This record gives sequence, structure tokens and C-alpha cells, in this order.
Amino acid sequence: MRNNVFYVVGVLLAGLLGMSACTSGGNAPAYTVEGVVSDSSANGRTIYITRYDDNKRLDSTVVRDNRFVFTGTVDTASLCLIDVTDDEVGNLILEAGNITVDLKNYSRASGTPLNDELARYSRSVDSLHQGVEGKYAEYQEQYKDPEELGKQWRIFMQEQQAKQRELGRALFAKHSDDPVGYYLLSSSFPNTMSPDEQKALFLSVGPNLKSTRFVQEQLAKFEGLENTAEGKPYVDVKGKDVEGKDVALSDFVGKGNYVLVDFWASWCGPCKGEIPNLAKLHKAYKDKGLTVVGIFVWDKEENFAKAVEDEGITWAQIFDTEDRAAALYGIDGIPQIMLIAPDGTIAKRNLRGEYMIKTVENTLKK
Repeated sequence: MRNNVFYVVGVLLAGLLGMSACTSGGNAPAYTVEGVVSDSSANGRTIYITRYDDNKRLDSTVVRDNRFVFTGTVDTASLCLIDVTDDEVGNLILEAGNITVDLKNYSRASGTPLNDELARYSRSVDSLHQGVEGKYAEYQEQYKDPEELGKQWRIFMQEQQAKQRELGRALFAKHSDDPVGYYLLSSSFPNTMSPDEQKALFLSVGPNLKSTRFVQEQLAKFEGLENTAEGKPYVDVKGKDVEGKDVALSDFVGKGNYVLVDFWASWCGPCKGEIPNLAKLHKAYKDKGLTVVGIFVWDKEENFAKAVEDEGITWAQIFDTEDRAAALYGIDGIPQIMLIAPDGTIAKRNLRGEYMIKTVENTLKK
């Protein structure tokens, strides 16, 4: 799935579903998938139905006369993607029957039971989002006091979030072990819940969904968060430094200093935004009880040394060669900056900006 496409409509699809492969033979039920393409430059282009679970291409066809048609058979339904052009992309649940994909509405395939169910939910969520548009201007007119405006707007947004949560709960109760349920898990629906509620939701899935890579990754994230919560011992991370030498987080922790650990990547704008704050702390306290260490994650090794040089970073760095650091700490977004005490326990997580600076300064004063 392409990044950021569904943020536009407030629903994040990030994950992968594989309840079984679609097959092309035997007596499996048949499907037809068709749709209209607006961009005539796509004519003659080969396009694919791609399963999210493993990015496997399950079927292909050629766009002709601004239309596409796929035909085949399917054993078990799975969440898939059709990617025609940069602007014309569609999700569908590949299941038996005649499916129409609306490339202008990202998750509005129709014609079969699961696709129709998903489309109804998508329309309901869109309706909630449309109810927010222009609402802030109304609140500005109604509440002239900035503090009261902020208070009332937070109440309104909490109400909208609660409505989406209830929509999701009601649908998930009927689809906890099929592609609709998986869509819900990988959308913004879980983000309307507390971390404990999210974990309970993922633990409640049926056996098919539980076996998917996305759900397994999320369950591992919850475990990582619990294992590295504030007050818990740090977990070691091994990798390479900018010169290619072996290095580990344990080379810095437990040496008498507090250790400020920054998980970052070269492509991450907010990560770069924190570098001046980290530099300030490094300069002020490197000889006064603080060690700053960067952990380079979710990036390519060839970008590592160049990014460190380009950003003018002078503190220690670890490239996560095993690609496990983020999972070990239950991280699903960067930057993630945490403070580890001299005894190896995690003192603070989720440090950013001025809050990070004040937290470190106050901690070192104590």
C-alpha cells in the first residue's frame, strides 16, 4: 500500500492481510473485478491485483479503452490493491462474485458482501470527517476567548472520535476474523482507543487474522512497549557505527551517565527537527553526566554515514543492522527519544522539543 494516500481521508491502511492465497485453478469460486480508468495514458498498461500480506501479484490484466477487467478464482477472501496510476488506486476484498472498483473512492469496491460492508463503513467515516470541515471557523465565531475555544474544540473532536470508535466497534464485532476486520485494524479506528484497549482489540481477533503478518507485528509492538515501559530495564541494541565497527547500546548504558537515546532516520523530517535540541544537550552536558546516542532505524545502510555528516551530528551513532531495534522498543513512529538512567532503567519515553530539554536538565540537576 502506498504511504500517505489514506491519511487524506483520515484512515490509515498500513498493513498486510493473508488469510490464504488466491488460486487460479480447481473448483474454487470465480470472481470478476472491473473498473473505469480516467487517465487515458493508462491504456495498454499492465496492472495487477496485489495482496497486502506479502505484496504478491495475484492477477494481471491490461487497461483497454479506459477500462480493466480481471477474472479468476479465489479460495479465501483477502484484502488487495489495484494500483493504476498515481491518482487512481483502489482497495478491494478479493472474494467470489462480480466486483466493481471505484478508483475515485479509495475503499469503495462494491458488488459482493464484504466489499459492500466495507464501502458502507467508509462512507460513514467520510461523513464524520466532512462534519468537521468548516466547523472550526464556526467555533471561532462562537467562542471568542482562546481558552474556551480550545476547550470546546477538544470536546467536539472527542465526540467525533467516540462516534468513529463506536462505528468501528460495531462493525468489528461482526468481522473479527475476515478482511473487513483486518481493514479496521489497519485503519485509524484503533487510534481512537487507549493503548490497553488497542491491545485487547488485537488479542480478540480470530485465528485467521491472528496469523497475518500485520497482526503479529502489532502484537510484538505491544509486547515491546510493555517490556520497555518507563521503569523497566533497557533492551540492548547491536549494530555498526559510522565507521562500520561493531557497537551496541550496552557500550554506553551503565557507565555512570544518563543516556539519551534517539531513534531516527534520514528521511524523517521531524527527526531532523530534533537534532538541534539533541546537539544543545550534547554540548551542554556531555561532560556533566549525559551521553547522547542515536539509533538509525528503518533506513538503508548507505544513507547512514552521509546522514550523520549532513546533519552535523557529533555524538555516538548505531546503525540497526538487524532491523529489530524499533520492534524491541514497541516503536511505530519516529523520532522516539528516551532517557535511560545510569542503572539501565528507562526513566522517560516520548521526549521531544522543549519538554525533552527541560526533562533532561531537571533530571541531571537532581
